Formats: sequence, C-alpha cells, structure tokens
Amino acid sequence: MAERILMIDDDAISRKLATHILEGKYDVICASSGAEGLQILRSSAIDLVLLDLYMLDMNGLEVLQQIREDVSISDTKVIILSFSGIRTDVIESIRLGVLDFIRKPFLASDLLERIQAALSIERKDRILVVDDDNINLKITERILRIPYDVICVSSGTEAIEYLKEHTPDLILLDLHMPDMNGLELLAKLQCKSELADIPVIFLTADNDQAAEGKILQAGAMDYIQKPFSAEVLLRRISRILELYHYQKSLQREVEKKTEELLEKNRKYVNLSTQVMTTLASVIDAKDTYTNGHSLRVAQYSLELARRMGKNSQELSEIYYTALLHDIGKVGVPDEIINKEGRLTDEEYQCMKKHPEIGATILENISEMPSISVGAHWHHERYDGSGYPDGLKGEQIPEIARIISVADAYDAMTSNRSYRKLLSQDKVRSEIECGKGIQFDPKIADHMLEMINEDRDYKLHG
Repeated sequence: MAERILMIDDDAISRKLATHILEGKYDVICASSGAEGLQILRSSAIDLVLLDLYMLDMNGLEVLQQIREDVSISDTKVIILSFSGIRTDVIESIRLGVLDFIRKPFLASDLLERIQAALSIERKDRILVVDDDNINLKITERILRIPYDVICVSSGTEAIEYLKEHTPDLILLDLHMPDMNGLELLAKLQCKSELADIPVIFLTADNDQAAEGKILQAGAMDYIQKPFSAEVLLRRISRILELYHYQKSLQREVEKKTEELLEKNRKYVNLSTQVMTTLASVIDAKDTYTNGHSLRVAQYSLELARRMGKNSQELSEIYYTALLHDIGKVGVPDEIINKEGRLTDEEYQCMKKHPEIGATILENISEMPSISVGAHWHHERYDGSGYPDGLKGEQIPEIARIISVADAYDAMTSNRSYRKLLSQDKVRSEIECGKGIQFDPKIADHMLEMINEDRDYKLHG
C-alpha cells in the first residue's frame, strides 16, 4: 500500500505541481488551508505532511503547534515547504520537530529524494543530557522534548550505566560534576569503539580560552556557555546532528558505491573471462583434435605458476595469457591445422607463423601488455633452437617458458591427428629429457611434481 502524504498549501500551483510529481508513487491528499489540513490529519492516517510555512488563514507554525499539542497526531512527520524563511520561524520550526525544509520552487528529483529520506526515519534523534543540576536538566528537556527524544541523567556514573544498553545520537555533557567531570566521562566514552563516534556538546559556565581548548582538544564537537538560549541550543544541536547524519550517510554511500564498484569489477572480470574463453574455444574449434587445448594449457600454466610462488595478480595474468597463447592460429588455413599426418616443410613454415600473428593481435590489448608475450614466444626452446626468434634460456620471457611446458604436456597427453596420447611414463620421460633443451629446468621440475602426484593419470583431458 502506498504511503499517504498530506500537502497543506494555499497555493494551487504548488499543490498541482507536487501532486503531479508524487502521484503514482504516493497517495497524495491536498488541503488548501491549515484548518482543512488539521481536519484531514485528525480523521485519516497520514505518513507525512508537506506544510507551507506562510498561509493566509493559519500559518505553518500555527498548524505545526496544533499538531504537536494534539496527542493523537503529535508524532506526525512534517516537512516545511517555503519560498523563504524568517530566521525566528526556522528556529521555531526546528523546535517543533520538522524533519526538513524544501525551498520553492523545487525540483522533482529533490522533492522525491527528501520525502523518501523523511519517510525512512524510524524515530526521532535521541539526545542524552548529563548534568548534575536538576533545573538545567528540566530547562534543556523542555526545549528539546518536541523535536528530539530526550533522556536526562544527573551524573557520569548514571550516563555510563545508560550507555551500556543504549546508543544516543548526541550527548549534551556538563563540564563540572562532582563524581566524574565531563572530560573524564568523555575519555571513558572514547575508549569504547561503539561510543567513540557519538558527537558530544559540552555545557559549561566557564568563559575562558583554557577551558575551550581543553574541551575541543578532548574531542568534543562544540560547547555552549550557560546560561544558554533555546535558539542557540537548537541551532547548535541541529547543525551537529545534520553533520553527524551526513557523515554517516556519506559513509554508507561510500560503502554502497564501493560495493557497486566491486560488483561492476566482478562483472567486468567475468565478462573478460567469458570473452577470452570464447575466443580460445573458437581457436580450438579449428582443430577437431585439440578441443579444449587452450583452456587446459591455461589451467596447467596456472598450477605451475602457483607452485612457483606467484601472487594473485601474476596468476591471473598468466592464466589469461596462456588461454590465448594460440590465438594466432586464426591466421593458419584449416586444411593445415586439420591435416592428418605430418606437415610438409612448406606447411610447417606456415604453421610457424602463428606466434607472430597472435602477438600482433594481442598487442592491441593495452590493459594487459604481457598478454601478447605468451603467444609470441611459447614455441621458443631453452637451448635457443625454437622459433620465431631463437631466444635462449632466460632471454625467453618467464611467462612464455611456463606456457611452453604446459603446452607440451597437453600436446603429449591429447590425441592428435598423427598419433594417440602418450602414456604417463612416456610423458614423464619426455619432460625429463627436455630439461635444459626444450624446457626451463626449474619449471620442468614443477611439471614433473604434478605428474608424480597424478598417480591415476587424471590430470590430462
């Protein structure tokens, strides 16, 4: 069921504009005078009142005063709408517990946002007043009781007991008290993480810079000199609570935006992975005998890199680089890739072009510059007899040396057009014999560890 909003305004244009903005989202009832609005409010269930401050028959403050004095409707949420506001009217509105002021003319988005914020408030701000003077407690409670939920205690000890089970939105704290002065109480609060962020305003008769310095240095948000006026007290509290809630709201918004960014990043990562996996599948689909080859090489490379102690970012780059190591095969004719039996010298020379083709394609991915390295040099051999550049030993980029071992393992453990997969003993022997010739010896040793751990020969395929 839609929440019900009562708009009390003697300006027909304002009523029509607000109704147009709110209809469909809220159940809107309009009153053209204060008396009519009060009659509706007393006879209907209303969630929020939008109240014009200046009307001819009865101004907004008079309406608001009657709302607060009528027990049946005294808790009604109210937002003031006004072209302008006299300072004393604004102060009195705050005292009478309005939740917000919206200037006319208003933007639709601003009106909707602030109404939603007001409707979402579940309770009044709670203020804890700590003062050993009962007269001060009564005066403070009388000033604050309408706009705020006020709890009064007469000592620091009572305050600590109250705070064990309750968390106020603000604390008004007397500086001089017999059992525990305000500074001592504040120090105790700041030692507790759940209480340390509560804003504190000191009440004090002291009028010297030394006292002011101690109060602010101790971490208080403000201080008010006794005797204080209702206007000063309401203004200071309103300003600090507004800042406090803004900071909390900002913190929640930062957390929300951070989570949204993390979620977007997760989606981008997933999308990138899906795109790269799809590209690898397209490449593998050219060869009926090597379906899944790129994905398996990526998985073997990832495990090799993990055993080499690479960090998470390095592991991610190695995985994606290995996934696309054969992308250059898109430039090799299908009849060569799928030829049964050995390739001719001419066909082999054509096949040998795929590393450079792949590197050229992947060089366009600027966000991961290393991704082209695996495609370019994964057919180099440790003794310098590989292609395309005849690099030797550690001249070959490490990521390419990892992929070289993983690629060879998958080639030996997969059925090819010219032979069946090799036995595990034969694969182990080939890797061992290739150390220092075809493969980096250290990386080959990690591959041999993986083979030895794979007693049932289930790593491949």
